Amino acid sequence: MNPMRMRPSVEAPSNTITRRYFLKATAAAGAGLTLALWTEAATGQSSAPGKTAGGAAAGGFEPNAFVTIGRDNTVIVIVKHLEMGQGVYTGLPTLVAEELDAAWSQVRAVGAPANAKTYNNLMWGPAQGTGGSTAIANSFEQYRQAGAAARAMLVSAAAKQWNVPADSIKVRNGVVFHLNGRKATFGELADAAAKEPVPTSVKLKDPKDFVYIGKHVSRTDSKAKANGTAKFTQDVKMPGLLTAVVAHPPRFGANVKSFDASDAEKTPGVRAVVQIPTGVAVVATGFWAAKKGRDALRVDWDDATGIKLSSADLFADFRKLAAGPG
Repeated sequence: MNPMRMRPSVEAPSNTITRRYFLKATAAAGAGLTLALWTEAATGQSSAPGKTAGGAAAGGFEPNAFVTIGRDNTVIVIVKHLEMGQGVYTGLPTLVAEELDAAWSQVRAVGAPANAKTYNNLMWGPAQGTGGSTAIANSFEQYRQAGAAARAMLVSAAAKQWNVPADSIKVRNGVVFHLNGRKATFGELADAAAKEPVPTSVKLKDPKDFVYIGKHVSRTDSKAKANGTAKFTQDVKMPGLLTAVVAHPPRFGANVKSFDASDAEKTPGVRAVVQIPTGVAVVATGFWAAKKGRDALRVDWDDATGIKLSSADLFADFRKLAAGPG
């Protein structure tokens, strides 16, 4: 009797992946990090639970869903796109800092919560996701308007406190000041600014006056990544948390014909071996155990539906296409 326990493959879904399915899948995988419609300042509504536009948040001032100014003078920018090395945790805060006239040293980036209504990708419709070089493209004016709205409310608060016209007040490098010598930091004005009405429209800077946009600034994520304090998915530890590592087919579009999980299931830490539409998942108490379990798997792949093109074939197609009209 053959000791190997061969498991027949379940019927795989169609290999035709629609754009809609792809967007839904990637949005689900990236849920937790992507953003929203035009600024809440434009609508006077807050999309964050338990918060009101213009209302004081705990320890700070939240003019919209994307900016929070704390009493400690920090400017927190809620970033709706995932940071995957492309610099979005720096790029989007740059847009807010530009219109807010904040000092770069006071700016902090925080990932947006899972809320597709508020933090949707404007180029994908009602979906929260990151990809296709859409982060800056769809958020350029959105984040600038968020910063400009916060600035306007700070200026309005200062004008009332100092009894001077709002248009006589300037903001530079995180300081609100008047020609008569009065000045205040954002943090000092945060509570008063929170009581100001959210502007329905704001004037954005002329590009010739840009201080940050198009210029070099230090990345907001570099220090944490360099000193090891940055938290990644694999750093998350919760009671009962398991990790899955997937054995994928060697050819895109291929399916599992059968697999032997006997050795994988003997691997210390492995809790389950499960076939999924894209391969076989080994679930374990941690990454290393899951990886060793996957390495112990024996999978018989069905290449009938797999892509057969080689690299040489692909380049031949590219050359043929390049010879035609654009």
